Amino acid sequence: MDVEPREVNVGSESVTISWTDGAVTAIPGRRLRSSCPCAECREHESAATSFIEIDDRSTIVDARLIGGYALRFTFGDGHADGIYAYHVLREMGAQ
Repeated sequence: MDVEPREVNVGSESVTISWTDGAVTAIPGRRLRSSCPCAECREHESAATSFIEIDDRSTIVDARLIGGYALRFTFGDGHADGIYAYHVLREMGAQ
């Protein structure tokens, strides 16, 4: 049985997720933005030779449910292409 979010609270600097198994995880916007799973970001990540500091671009300005399996965030830089599956968010929160 997969664990799903029971409640999602989105702030400008982080997202806090309460899971159906009782666990609660908080993930900073900076981490979400730097871990964006979209093809464009993954391509840039593999081509990068140094870490690029993400400042106010990591501000979370919106969040949307995608089907029954993921969330999509819009960040301060306008980026909204990454779809974060629940299991990915759970793993990010556990690290």
